[in-house]
Amino acid sequence: MAVIRNDNGNGYKIRCLNPRRKKMTTIRRNPKTGLNFQTKREAKEYEQYYLKNQVNLSLKFDSLFRHYIDDYMAQKISSSAKDVESWYRNNIQPFIGKRKVSSLKIVDLEIIAQSMQKDGYSVSYTNKMTTNVNTICNWGVAHGFLDRNPVAGYKPLKQIKTSEDLKYWTPEQFKRVLAAIPERYKDSDAIYIRFFVLFNYLTGIRKGEQRALQWNNIDFDRNIIHVDYHVNEHGERVRGRKNGNGYSIVMDRAVKDLLLEIHDFMKQLDGYSRKAYVFPSMTKGMNCPLGTYTPTRWIKELAEYCDLPNITFHGLRHSACSYWTSVVGLSPYEVADKLGDTVKVVLEVYADFFHEQKREVAEKIDRHSKALMKLLNEEEEV
Repeated sequence: MAVIRNDNGNGYKIRCLNPRRKKMTTIRRNPKTGLNFQTKREAKEYEQYYLKNQVNLSLKFDSLFRHYIDDYMAQKISSSAKDVESWYRNNIQPFIGKRKVSSLKIVDLEIIAQSMQKDGYSVSYTNKMTTNVNTICNWGVAHGFLDRNPVAGYKPLKQIKTSEDLKYWTPEQFKRVLAAIPERYKDSDAIYIRFFVLFNYLTGIRKGEQRALQWNNIDFDRNIIHVDYHVNEHGERVRGRKNGNGYSIVMDRAVKDLLLEIHDFMKQLDGYSRKAYVFPSMTKGMNCPLGTYTPTRWIKELAEYCDLPNITFHGLRHSACSYWTSVVGLSPYEVADKLGDTVKVVLEVYADFFHEQKREVAEKIDRHSKALMKLLNEEEEV
């Protein structure tokens, strides 16, 4: 679907998919005036009018998905498209695949969510599936298959996390994992995997943010890591962190020493530059980030090898937070600053990690409470 300048340079024409005939069509003149489209804006406006009036009210969701995935495959890698087809086939198609899109209602997504919850899927994964349905419908509107998104008002399930739900490794368990890496993987892979996993444990950085780091984001002179981008699930480097604006990490000695070691290692490889990724794809080259699912697979394999719980890759972030609070004794403000989160989020998610600090606060008050109670109970002299 595109508005293109005419070959002779005079005016514009429209190339778009006719939703009814399922074929590309070219519109060269504005039927309302009988003349060529004089401006790009005029062509765009008629394009939207044309598509909305060609909407097929009998369109099934299966058909809409096929158009969506064809467009998706034209822009993304085929392996990513296979993942999308897999989640659709397993989680969405059984419920609404044969339904007319125009007949869908918000309650249909609520039914999908309820069924997935009964089957034991997490709230986050369930929300991801219902969001995908919304995304496809929005795509259908943008590409003229639908005149509106019938499930636009659906509200995702609320996810209430507590520290009891968090999975993490203790420093002793993580030590076992590091020791197992050279046993589980061959030499070159083992070196790289150790770099990636240890860096995450020391910084608590999100996976997408770590994958997006380039050497020009590392300021060794000022000891600062600028976290200005993240890599999303489609492998795109996007400005800002996943949940907001960028932030910075001040390097402690261990983090800086590790980064210097990684830097020395990467400089020996072909393709190194200041714009190269700190953690590149070792198969596609220094200018491509590490794949989305590779770190997740590493943690699963290492957990199985060490007979430890699979905390998922995000569990390393929780492991770092557990260490900072229980061993280092950082405050909620200090933890929030290191994680690039707000104090409110840190207290909501990691509340139980701060028990020791709460006990210390109570002990400080105890040291003064006896004198306070004596003062409060003294009778005034008349």
